[in-house]
Amino acid sequence: MHKHVVIAGAGPAGLACARAITTERPGADVLLLEAGRPYRHRPCPVDKGFACTGCAGVCNVVSGFGGSMHYGDGAKLSLLPSGRRLSDHFGSERASDLCAIAFDWLTAPLDLRPDLLGQVLSAGAQEAFASNGLSIREYPVAVLGESDLRRVIEGWHTQLTPAVELWHWSELVGAEPEGAGMSVAVRTADGVRHLHTDHLVLATGRRGVTSTARLLHQLGAEMTEPDISVGVRFEMAAGLLTAIGDEHPDLKITQLEHLENKTKTFCFCGGGNGGRVKFTNYGSAFGDPVITLDGHETTERVAGERPLAANFGLLCQVQGRGTARQARDSFLAIYRKLARGRPFTQTLGAFLHHRDDAGDWAGLRERLPFQPSVRDLATGRVDELFTGGEHTSLATGFERLMASILAHSSTPSTVADLHDQVIVIGPELEFLWERPQIDTGCRVPGLPVYTVGDAAGIAQGIVQAAMMGIAAGQAIARSRDLAGPMTAPRGSGLR
Repeated sequence: MHKHVVIAGAGPAGLACARAITTERPGADVLLLEAGRPYRHRPCPVDKGFACTGCAGVCNVVSGFGGSMHYGDGAKLSLLPSGRRLSDHFGSERASDLCAIAFDWLTAPLDLRPDLLGQVLSAGAQEAFASNGLSIREYPVAVLGESDLRRVIEGWHTQLTPAVELWHWSELVGAEPEGAGMSVAVRTADGVRHLHTDHLVLATGRRGVTSTARLLHQLGAEMTEPDISVGVRFEMAAGLLTAIGDEHPDLKITQLEHLENKTKTFCFCGGGNGGRVKFTNYGSAFGDPVITLDGHETTERVAGERPLAANFGLLCQVQGRGTARQARDSFLAIYRKLARGRPFTQTLGAFLHHRDDAGDWAGLRERLPFQPSVRDLATGRVDELFTGGEHTSLATGFERLMASILAHSSTPSTVADLHDQVIVIGPELEFLWERPQIDTGCRVPGLPVYTVGDAAGIAQGIVQAAMMGIAAGQAIARSRDLAGPMTAPRGSGLR
């Protein structure tokens, strides 16, 4: 079987790549592979209050049509300069064009384009953070609620399925050069199938974090080690984060003075409806099974007897653990020893002061002044995941950040008042992806292989992944060996 293009992964990067190709070359024979399920069949048991089961080896949070756009959750679309390394990679003008196209395409299925927040912060917010040595990074952010994101995913499916061949439950498991193209092996429900393609696009996202790196190494691609970050997710009553979350839904900060060990927020879920802590089950990608954390925005959850929860991640770069591979393996080994590789929690006070909590998770859950977004937890020494330097970075970073948030909201509470009202859930790991050398069309030099989205290791985010997918799709569509007439001239914005 021969295909002009094989795209591995139907998340934002893979979908945008497929759309870019078929927009310019409607006659192209494009095969879109997705290891997971159709978008309507991606329930997460953790969201329903049950235990994480791993979804038969294919985590529904990170796999399935839509990828990180998880049907049933909300999402944030953060625009440049969020993901500013893409401006370095593509050049400022090209990156701006790609960002505009990505945002247009992502929001096209909606009746109204969502408002952009976070571009100009109030003087009160700026002063509250500056008083703690912090500056808020201003950039446009659109929040998509659950209903909006469902429409977006449905719109992409409706548009693309007539134009491409889509295989669910199908995962790229091998590839090697063959002639001017690539021979690829795809594991399907009916066994392994072998195909030939002129162009192979790796849009494998979190599921492919290790397998894609192995493949690129086998193909001889030049790779750069990642700057791994480790951290935790803080969950609390949504009201504590509402004021700043309404101003900047994707809050990111810059430390004004030079600090040896900086921290960064990640996936801030702090609007009036808060958000869910999400489990990302990597299965055996790192050896023994392991689950890490993420956070997804919501706008439509209904509160029960207690207020809803909000959360944000706080990360720091690994310290004193050797190479990136050694750092990752040592961190995961400690995690498995402490909690068998499953998320666990500790009160804020216990985390900051290196002590055990009294009682088990069931008792702690009932004492909290909010409804935790997940039930599948156990109490434990989350603080012991980290080296002394890492823990100091996270503890100091939280205290400064939370003091700023409380000052901005005019809440009379202090950080000390929150010791029994906030839980610390661990672990969160980010920036695990080795970075392959790619050109401005996202192509690996010397190979008809393109790496986009998280797999490229440059920037994370839905818009950022789509930007890379569009760049790769346009490069493929404009190559001389692709069949079908051009329907948009070279340089077109494809809007």
